[in-house]
Amino acid sequence: MNLKQVGKNVKARRKERHLTQAQLAELAEVSVNHISHIENGTVAMSLESLLSICRALNVTPNDILLGEYLYPDVDDMLFNEPSNHLNFDDKILLQKIFQYMEERRQKNE
Repeated sequence: MNLKQVGKNVKARRKERHLTQAQLAELAEVSVNHISHIENGTVAMSLESLLSICRALNVTPNDILLGEYLYPDVDDMLFNEPSNHLNFDDKILLQKIFQYMEERRQKNE
């Protein structure tokens, strides 16, 4: 895992949501210094921190770790009306549904 890229992904998602580091830190219940170190790629975050930050940003770990969702069209759907109110858990569930559908489609080919 490239810490610099993960940090850039956190920063990009934070800025998309017009949050400061302090606001993200408060939402994720971590310190501002920790957010700064993560965004600068100087520390690896724990699984607990990753999940807290993902919930605060309303994104999946895949988005933070890889910089993209497993299914980009799902991402588009989730961030357009009327679906933009979905929470983190709903997005994970939708991704699993789409993954299941894709696996089923591949088996039938």
